[in-house]
Amino acid sequence: MRVFMYISTLFLVCLVACNGKIDNNILTYRLKRSDYSDKINVTGTVQAVVSTPVMSPASTFGQMTIVKLAPDGSLVKKGDTLCVLTVPELSSRYKEILISIETLEAELKKSEADNNMNIALLEAQLETSKAQMMISSLDSLQMKFASGVQSELLELEIKKSHIEKQKTERKLAATRLIGENDIRQKKARIIQEKMKAQNYADQIASMTLIAQRDGIVTRTQSPRFMISSPTGTGSFGGPVREGSVIFLSSTPILQFPDLSRMQISADVAEADFRNIEKGQKVYITVNTVEKLMTTGKINRKSLSGSMAQRYSGSKVKSFEVIIDVDSCHSKMKPGLSASCEIILNEIKDTLFVPTLAIFEKDSSKLVYVKQKKGFVPVRIETGTSGSSFTIITAGLSGDEDIALREPPGKMISVKDTTNRFKNK
Repeated sequence: MRVFMYISTLFLVCLVACNGKIDNNILTYRLKRSDYSDKINVTGTVQAVVSTPVMSPASTFGQMTIVKLAPDGSLVKKGDTLCVLTVPELSSRYKEILISIETLEAELKKSEADNNMNIALLEAQLETSKAQMMISSLDSLQMKFASGVQSELLELEIKKSHIEKQKTERKLAATRLIGENDIRQKKARIIQEKMKAQNYADQIASMTLIAQRDGIVTRTQSPRFMISSPTGTGSFGGPVREGSVIFLSSTPILQFPDLSRMQISADVAEADFRNIEKGQKVYITVNTVEKLMTTGKINRKSLSGSMAQRYSGSKVKSFEVIIDVDSCHSKMKPGLSASCEIILNEIKDTLFVPTLAIFEKDSSKLVYVKQKKGFVPVRIETGTSGSSFTIITAGLSGDEDIALREPPGKMISVKDTTNRFKNK
């Protein structure tokens, strides 16, 4: 605000130097009726009213680092790569589980082969037992011709063959059951590991963000980003870029703005902020090669400090003001800077004087009007007062020359000005 006052004063001095007169080092200003306009100039950034965010994917492995990112304000087509993130722990886990799956599949093949071999051996033993029983059955024909001892031996051989066959059958059944259970468990473990691997693969694939439609993308600013530096340290906040570290899932990284509705976010100093009201007219110049010019109006103002102040850490208080743009040019893109002239007040065909030319004497406001032999103090009534000028509602008619500083006593012509008021 102070800088603006200095500039206004300098402008006023230059104006007076052209239109006013200097009499004995007293700078004067020629009054005339004209349109009054009180305004302030601020700078802001173009942004879309509505933007579709591109969110970071969900991750169960903590922080994600951006390794590739679409340039700010770039035009993208559907299917283009917008962002690539990396999660070192996720990649490591994925490689480990792939190795685990290969190991389990090798063990499964070995178990199947061992089981088949054991079954084949037992089946051979079973066939041998069956053959032995048949031989014993043939030998049993000799039992009626054999002596008592020989008959008992043959009977024992038959029982032994039968027992061996039963043992082999039970062992074969048990081997098959155990083998099937072992193979089933190994297959179930492989399926579980493959499901985990697919989950990891899906997460890795989700780290590459693809454009779902044509449009322009803009990078976001968020205090949830940490910007890494080559030394390994980092700082939080600011625009997202390559090397930014994201700590929370579902964090907006890019925006797809709707270019049909635009607005401007401007930072306004605390002293000017209180004079801004919704609906005030704004003249806007967007800083492009062609200097796009349009109009707008104040939409709202925020009582919280501006984003720029929070990031810069400046002790000078500034607040955010949102300005709606009346008409949007095709070249008006989010992120462009804009110069905004906010009209605080406008009055047609009125009389106003530089505020510094008004003095207070005995609780009355007066100005010093130049006469042939000095300056005459004239009491006035004032209306709206802006940053540099004040409207006169009574006391002056126009076409007077007034002093911009209080003249010395010898140059003041004492005259009663009580009845000089003329309502305008």
